[in-house]
Amino acid sequence: TFELAGYDDWRIPTIKELYSLVQFSGETLTSSSTSTPYMDTDYFEFEYGDEVGEPRWIDSQMLTSTIYDSTTLGDATTVFVYNFADGRIKGYPITKDFYVYYVRGNTSYGQNQYVDNGDGTITDEATGLMWMEFDSGYFEAGDIGDGTMDWETALEWAENFEYAGYDDWKLPSVKE
Repeated sequence: TFELAGYDDWRIPTIKELYSLVQFSGETLTSSSTSTPYMDTDYFEFEYGDEVGEPRWIDSQMLTSTIYDSTTLGDATTVFVYNFADGRIKGYPITKDFYVYYVRGNTSYGQNQYVDNGDGTITDEATGLMWMEFDSGYFEAGDIGDGTMDWETALEWAENFEYAGYDDWKLPSVKE
């Protein structure tokens, strides 16, 4: 029923839609006056929890429409929220009150469209990204041991990795 700027098709965003607003230059320190929110405040209004009536400054969770597939907190149905004060995805009972950044438009945003390429790779036609079907543990041998790597080693491994006829592998960004 919400209307704004001549539109009446606003809705609660999914977790992937809300996550698209995250800015990873945010920083959580000891107070709201020393921290930096995990969103671009040049474009979006943001207030820490203690500024809007929450008991703690760090409480600044925004509601999504994405329900957690299991239950938590006393077997309650749980919804995903994103906290722009501390940069965390959290789950809370759907009965808790939250603030909401409403969204409108593309209702298929973030819905993966996987295609198995039959060569050990998967393409997501929604994003245009190709993924290895297996994680690095599948390739455990030689210089990568059990397949676990620190960040620098993983960057180097991807740079030199040839698989399924491709040699341009990279580490995905957090949003990918």
